[in-house]
Amino acid sequence: MENPSSIKAILLDLDGVLFIGDKPVPDAVHAVETLRDAGFLLAGVTNTTTQSRRKIAGKLADMGFALRTDDIYTPAALALEHIGKRRVHLVVRDALREDLAGLCEDSEHPEVVVMGDIGGDGYPPALLREVFLHVMDGAELLALHKNRFWQMPDGLHLDLGVFVTAIEYATGKKAGVFGKPSKDFFLGVCASLDVRAHQALMVGDDIESDIAGGKNAGLKTALVKTGKYRAEFVKQSGIKADLVLPSIADLPDAIRLL
Repeated sequence: MENPSSIKAILLDLDGVLFIGDKPVPDAVHAVETLRDAGFLLAGVTNTTTQSRRKIAGKLADMGFALRTDDIYTPAALALEHIGKRRVHLVVRDALREDLAGLCEDSEHPEVVVMGDIGGDGYPPALLREVFLHVMDGAELLALHKNRFWQMPDGLHLDLGVFVTAIEYATGKKAGVFGKPSKDFFLGVCASLDVRAHQALMVGDDIESDIAGGKNAGLKTALVKTGKYRAEFVKQSGIKADLVLPSIADLPDAIRLL
């Protein structure tokens, strides 16, 4: 297969597009290989903040995907740059801390509070109150992403955005968001790949974070009907992708339509 389109780079959402849980989507590994062999630049873009980039790349490698650590883009790098030398309370999993190394942590008197994925059933009431009090005392609220829900092997689960929104509502303050659908996130990935936004395709299963976010940044978009895709939710959103595909396995042929 040769690159038949004006697209030079493909940004691939991971969970729900390439894999669900610990299992690759059928024929996803072959699709990624085909796209790379065709000369497309590939980037794995994810709002997942339960693991470091190194761990994510290792998981992908175990499933057969040829994506390296340097090919993985998460919200952590943008957050690291934004926080700088300010005191920060990190509400994240320990597994993510290597991507946030060098920050000045202070859980008692933070200038910034960062909300990330913590796993399990999300934020318990005591932890939400802790974040709430820091923000009420003047700390800046940052969210590594603001997804509504995500797909697990046993079905949909509430995601970080639900808890971030609760803090926003209670404090009357808006969170700074670093992951998808942030325009800066998409443009930062394109800049790293040395392509213009209109030369990149965002492939995702989330109509808001992946598709609307990609479109707002000027990328082409492809929505796959795997992972968290729900037809009724997509219809209600009113958001239109450039391509709608059964799965990532269909992308090597369908990209000719762009």
